Amino acid sequence: MAISYKKSLGQNFLKDNFYLERIINSSEIQNSNNVIEIGPGDGALTTHILERTQNLVAYEIDKGLIALLSKRFEKKNANFINKDFLEVDLSEINDSSLIIMGNLPYNISSQIILNILEANIEYEHCIFLIQKELAQRFCPKTKSSKISIIAEFFCDFEILFDIPPEAFYPEPKVTSSLVKIRKHSRFNDRKESFIALKRILSLCFANPRKKISNPLKNIFNIMPRFSFDMNSRPEELVIQDYFEILSKYEEQI
Repeated sequence: MAISYKKSLGQNFLKDNFYLERIINSSEIQNSNNVIEIGPGDGALTTHILERTQNLVAYEIDKGLIALLSKRFEKKNANFINKDFLEVDLSEINDSSLIIMGNLPYNISSQIILNILEANIEYEHCIFLIQKELAQRFCPKTKSSKISIIAEFFCDFEILFDIPPEAFYPEPKVTSSLVKIRKHSRFNDRKESFIALKRILSLCFANPRKKISNPLKNIFNIMPRFSFDMNSRPEELVIQDYFEILSKYEEQI
């Protein structure tokens, strides 16, 4: 069956077997693991997954590819579901032995990752191929971002290695990065305050290069004292600074 690539779905299929093997080795899949693959595409990565485990559920939005995948892997214990992963009820996939992985469409990568993190479900780890620029926003070396603070709140986010455009077909215009996400419990005592924290982050990062004092004026009726420099920019603060803002906010409501 011929494959027609749909630009509207952000389809760039990884073809280079060298990188496919690096991804599968990084996934650390054991036979006992349950695996969810997001966007299996033409099944290149799926083939490697099914060499490690027979417990695979894959979500693919493209009906044509579902037919191809079902035929190609009909003798395998794989369940291919024609559904947008953004519409999946994540509470139904709560599983501490679960590995979630996939070559994510660039246009919805951040939304998929944030949905998984904010659902606060149980999983072993996630392995995602995303745009390098987005990976660096989630895991910045210096300046913070709204999504980097959210990621740090829920998980340890690691950039493993880059993959060049020529490893894909059709070739994207950008470099991709493989990332690993491991859930942690360091801030479990603050989970009930996440909605308030997220609201604070949205206000602060609306203008990330302006002084933090500007958005704080919109948060507090009476400005408290803070341990950080009020002339700092939101991108210069770290998660503990935002916890301090959160605590002061909760004292005033």
